[in-house]
Amino acid sequence: MAVARTARSRRKVRKVRDKWKEKVWYEIYATPEFGGVFIGYTPANDPSLVLGRVAETCLRDLTGDPTKHMHRVYFKIFGITGNKAIAQFYGHDTTREYMKSQIRRRRSRIDAILDVTTQDGYKIRTKAMVLTAYRANAKQKSDIRKKMEEIIRNMAKEKTFPMYVQAMLFGEMAEKIREECKKIFPIKNVIIYKSEVLSLAKKEENEGFIKEKEETEESVTEAQSQE
Repeated sequence: MAVARTARSRRKVRKVRDKWKEKVWYEIYATPEFGGVFIGYTPANDPSLVLGRVAETCLRDLTGDPTKHMHRVYFKIFGITGNKAIAQFYGHDTTREYMKSQIRRRRSRIDAILDVTTQDGYKIRTKAMVLTAYRANAKQKSDIRKKMEEIIRNMAKEKTFPMYVQAMLFGEMAEKIREECKKIFPIKNVIIYKSEVLSLAKKEENEGFIKEKEETEESVTEAQSQE
């Protein structure tokens, strides 16, 4: 009986397949409006499983700017073309270590968190923080917060989605807030520390895959009709 069991267990071991060998590695690229930069790889044995995945990268790696090391950027895959996955900007955040290093005693922290819609219809949740040079009173904090919200809303109305994202990530928004808010109270630093895309206008999450699939089905139909 012991010999029989051993033989059966060996047969089961032989039947085990290496699933990793069956997977295809897809290259992830940002959309053209974000430079089409290479983000990384993701494995899957079916292209439909790649759709909706979120890839994380460092802003420093995307731009080559070492001063952007504290920001993590997220891209969500919405299209497949061959072994290439196309990903749209999905949000960003800032490392906890950097945030802690900027907050000091005897300073005031003023946060603005609001949902805005860009000129081309993308909805984004934006989180910004102002650190004052020294402690501000309640009225000054309120005035700074109102000015922050005004600037962020106006930028969303004036800019398309790619332009708005670039303003968040590359410093235009922070610099604008600094210039306006220092008229109210001395400012130490401004950080656009987090964002999240709530809805993508004119882009379905699986748009690229559907298009490729439809083209394939059309070519098969034409071949069959010719036969």
